[in-house]
Amino acid sequence: MNVAHELHSHAADTQGWRGGASSQVAESLERGIREGIIRGGIVLASRFGKYTVQMCKGTKPSVKPGAEGKPVSFDTVFDLGTLTEVVCTGTLMMRLISAGKVGLNDRASRYIQSLGVGQKSHITVAHLLAHRSGFPVSSGIFDELVRANQGARPGVMQSSGAKEYAYKHLRNVPLKYAPGTKYLRSDIDYILLGEICEVVTGLPLEKAYSRFVAAPMDLRSLNFIDLTTLKQRGLSPDSEIFASMGECTKRKRHLCGEVWDDTTWAMGGVSGHNGLFGTVTDLHAWGHGIAGALHGRSAMCGSEVVKSFLTPHLDESNAEWRFGFEGLTKDNGAGALKVSAESVVVTSATGCSVMIEPKRDLVAVIVTTGGGNASVAKKVSAMRAAIHSAVLEAD
Repeated sequence: MNVAHELHSHAADTQGWRGGASSQVAESLERGIREGIIRGGIVLASRFGKYTVQMCKGTKPSVKPGAEGKPVSFDTVFDLGTLTEVVCTGTLMMRLISAGKVGLNDRASRYIQSLGVGQKSHITVAHLLAHRSGFPVSSGIFDELVRANQGARPGVMQSSGAKEYAYKHLRNVPLKYAPGTKYLRSDIDYILLGEICEVVTGLPLEKAYSRFVAAPMDLRSLNFIDLTTLKQRGLSPDSEIFASMGECTKRKRHLCGEVWDDTTWAMGGVSGHNGLFGTVTDLHAWGHGIAGALHGRSAMCGSEVVKSFLTPHLDESNAEWRFGFEGLTKDNGAGALKVSAESVVVTSATGCSVMIEPKRDLVAVIVTTGGGNASVAKKVSAMRAAIHSAVLEAD
């Protein structure tokens, strides 16, 4: 059974915190709600396979103007944003590398032949994973698909051909730097890694993820919402189970169960860098599974492969980088505490995060309704760091 589901079934026995950390976490969430940074949030953490915290505060925004929002719960489904990079694409790559299907030092052009020209021929799988490919920050896909939709390819938006159109466009985007020379977080890196996953598995990304990650890890709620299929069948997500992301000025409507990221939305809801939705419980189960694989408790991925994703590497400016993960530091939640080299955090602009501290066998997940608003991003980050610190220091 999925450890998170099993633990959640005993929620009544483990409510709250032992010691003073309870008030610190509650205070951070309540202050965020009081100051309008978030509408609601959930913290779920465990150590050595047992929950140390289960906390829900606040509400999710209502899709009806002026209506009272319903309380967030462990069953509420959130837009996980760029956590998709690691939860979907990164974990898929761990599996493929463990199985000998892909090598970290393989040239990307081995799988995507059109990358075998000029400087792009030097891009490796590791470069893409570490955001060191040299591609620019923005993919430009949304604007490109808008133009195509209004011109030569009417109806391409969210169609079955939108993703392939996007892939073709991205392969031709000029590099900003020579591969391997600089860290630059680019959507393009993980979108192309998603394409590599499709080439190697012979499956669409959402099906490869479902078969090789979600099913073996028993992630019941962590899935993409295929907008292309919904559009074809005239269906819409059930707004009762989703945490709304609020009003989108570009799409001119309230987004609920519809991916916030414009690029992924234009591609039909499925991309290697964005598009996953899920509950805090399943997100915790994923984090617990990664920690277990690092300790050799999983047959899904080799422990050395997982370690290579979590272990810091040094670039020319002596800055730490991982394959999709961010090192845990004083700035993002480690506080004054000394943490292990493999301790990591992965965050998204939608207000969600996962922290893994293997030394303590600790996994902590935060999901909030504070994403999507750039003006509160720093405040959300500060709140998240305070909660991480409280979780780490609790005994």
